[in-house]
Amino acid sequence: MSLSTAPLQSNPRLKEVLACLPISTMKDYRKGQVIFSPVDPSQGIYLVVNGRVEISQIGKGKEILVEIIRNEELFGESAFLDVPCRTEQATALEMTHVMTWAISDVEDLVMKRPRLAVALMQVLAQRNVEFTRRIESFSTESIGQRIARALIRFSERLGTQQEDGSSRMMPVTHDQLSRYVGTSRELITQHMGRLRKQGYVTYSRKGIVLYRDAIKASAAIN
Repeated sequence: MSLSTAPLQSNPRLKEVLACLPISTMKDYRKGQVIFSPVDPSQGIYLVVNGRVEISQIGKGKEILVEIIRNEELFGESAFLDVPCRTEQATALEMTHVMTWAISDVEDLVMKRPRLAVALMQVLAQRNVEFTRRIESFSTESIGQRIARALIRFSERLGTQQEDGSSRMMPVTHDQLSRYVGTSRELITQHMGRLRKQGYVTYSRKGIVLYRDAIKASAAIN
């Protein structure tokens, strides 16, 4: 039995942003449907009401997984950028219900509610810190350590704590992990198989169960 159905990691600043935003337009996206892309870029800010969304960067024939957005999280902030070419893509990972605000409406709200601007900057600054840590990981850690760090982070963001100390989360494919870590799917399969044999991870199409402390210790990461 799960001790909690809430994600293990939350962002109080995001709650401040949501408190300042009014109810807006709702839309459903089916699994695999592209919400916006470099061809049809984001024109507003989106909130995941129910479901999950994959954010990726497209460029030079490659797709890099940037983040998986969960319930009550925002995405689409690239709409603030006044640039001719954007590389961000958002894709629904399951049947997903989102609320959206046009960027012009958000700009008007910021003028009326300065606290919204501060909260938005804090949310984006936190994401920038997390991306900086990932870049550092790419340059200083082995593939095994990067995979371990990715699994731990996904479990903290998308998982629920279990009575035996493990974390249960949604399924994350080897393709997604390879695009997140920056390596081949074959190497992901090899390392995941080793973690499974060690008893640190079990996975199927229904989800992943992992022991974060054991994985962290085995990979010698902080």
